[in-house]
Amino acid sequence: MSTMMYYSNPTPLDKKKHKDLKLKRQDNYAFTAESNSLPLAGFEFFQASRSFPIFFVKNADGKSVPIAILSFKNKSHDMGDKWQDAYVPAYVRRYPFVLSSDGIVLFDADAPHLQEEEGEALFEGEEAEATDTLKAIVDFLKTVDHGYQMTEAFCAALNEKDILRPFKGGIKVGESKINLDDLYVIDEQLLHSKLDEKDVNEWFKKGWLAWSHAHLHSLGSVNEVFKRAQTAAQADEAAEA
Repeated sequence: MSTMMYYSNPTPLDKKKHKDLKLKRQDNYAFTAESNSLPLAGFEFFQASRSFPIFFVKNADGKSVPIAILSFKNKSHDMGDKWQDAYVPAYVRRYPFVLSSDGIVLFDADAPHLQEEEGEALFEGEEAEATDTLKAIVDFLKTVDHGYQMTEAFCAALNEKDILRPFKGGIKVGESKINLDDLYVIDEQLLHSKLDEKDVNEWFKKGWLAWSHAHLHSLGSVNEVFKRAQTAAQADEAAEA
């Protein structure tokens, strides 16, 4: 589920080569400017549901993956560089770091977040031991990756129970209509009818029932996407006036 969409120069973090590297934290997400959707982990569904509709898509392997719809525009969104008043997915917050498939910490060597001049040190002492800053980063990366693994299991269970259905209809934008034929949603009636008592107990303990209802709740956030688009359009008009 985890990919490296924003990493132009992923580099293994090496305490010998990068002992002087520092992290200068930024609340600027300009690197997401061409994204209109992003992967989500299940543990994010509740928070994300207030800002974005959550749908499921099929990846190249035919597996279902949950995504947050940031915008109905092509290769853009309306939250600017700061994402003010919107939930920032872990997929974005982990940048410029990421774990490789075999658990190695990578960083984007082209990211402005990392430098030797100023910021929080990643290593300290003669042995270049990990600082608390780096330890916290690694813990967060592991939490996110574990969340993605749990989400993959959740999606596999949805497919096994055949609970996902194509989203019917489209979204009207101005005079045009955007078809959302490739997006899937949980069928609430099937969610209730296809889970027996054992399933319900298991899904409750794993948090999957809560994730399912958070996803269904999120569909009402389509209006939030339109509000952001309208606000951005008004700001553009004011700037041109």
